[in-house]
Amino acid sequence: MYDFKLNKNEEIKLISDDTLVYGREAILKVTCIITNQRLLFLDYPGAIHNSAEDLRISGRMTYIRKKEIIGEMNLRNIVNISKENTNFKIETENGNYTIIKDKKVIKFLNSFLKLN
Repeated sequence: MYDFKLNKNEEIKLISDDTLVYGREAILKVTCIITNQRLLFLDYPGAIHNSAEDLRISGRMTYIRKKEIIGEMNLRNIVNISKENTNFKIETENGNYTIIKDKKVIKFLNSFLKLN
């Protein structure tokens, strides 16, 4: 389950639960959702400052865990997608980038954005 809101006139185009995002200190397996406006990365919220998760772990309560947005890119800001070994670097116009590994997402982005 996912916990996020779509913008006005926004439609989901692709969902992939097998995206690896490479950070400075860790590799995260996240859900990637591509809409006609944004590229979203979702993961389960951490236990810090999450009282419902504390109760779930202790066995005192159960709830349906939902993935939340941990990062997003506006599709209009993506200027380049390049391959680096087996990973892909998604660059934005302001010089920021995200490195991911998910061929399905990259193939869709390339065809949707017509970058390559």
